[in-house]
Amino acid sequence: MKELLLALPAGRTTQGGVFGLTPAHMAYRVGLGPKLLGARLPDGLRGGLMQIDCAGFDGTGDPVGCCRQILGECRRRGYRGIVCDFEGLPSDCLCKMVGILDRNCNAQGWTLYVPEAYARHAPNGRVLIPSALTHGTLERRLRDALERYGPHRAVLAVEWVREDFLLPAGGRGEPLAPDALEGMVRRLEPAVFFDRGLCAHYFTYMAGPKAHFVLFDTPRSIQEKLALAKRLGLCAVLLPQPEVEPHLEEIFGPSP
Repeated sequence: MKELLLALPAGRTTQGGVFGLTPAHMAYRVGLGPKLLGARLPDGLRGGLMQIDCAGFDGTGDPVGCCRQILGECRRRGYRGIVCDFEGLPSDCLCKMVGILDRNCNAQGWTLYVPEAYARHAPNGRVLIPSALTHGTLERRLRDALERYGPHRAVLAVEWVREDFLLPAGGRGEPLAPDALEGMVRRLEPAVFFDRGLCAHYFTYMAGPKAHFVLFDTPRSIQEKLALAKRLGLCAVLLPQPEVEPHLEEIFGPSP
């Protein structure tokens, strides 16, 4: 892998740099207008990537002005790329925004990362492939992405999953807080298995007549995801800082 990225919430610090992780600063949002909204960051913060979400945006408006704000902030902070963390169905405005950012990032020598739903609007950008699955295998999912986008564009976006599904499982399960999962394991004392296809741990339990399936990650499963991405030749991996930070040495080995 050429690059390991760490999605870093605003105001957080990280030791990720010691392990070769580049921060993607989750301090920005596309607001109504659209216009760029940002959390207050230290004046001296420089480098890494800008990460932008679109929570609460209605999908309307002309994106040109917002793109100017985004590109200006990148120049001011010395960011060398942009992660578009856009959830939900693509809107016409955001599709146009991604296209503008793609052309400008390519001209500046920066890297643009986009969700798969926006891949065709960013032909020069890298495509984020989520790690969370409930069926099939992660390897097959990544091989399909490699065939579609090539190793220079396919990126694994790791999600640290803790979800409770009703069987038969489909879609996404009910998210579990870390203490809720720990309490469930203590209370149920289930037999926990590792699914190599999903690269995640799981157990099952009964709640009355209903069967449940709990899927969750640990440092070991994150290591497996990273090893798979490296073996397949993906260009980058994006990791979630809040979950990964306490386990950096366990995942990457003792700090240099």
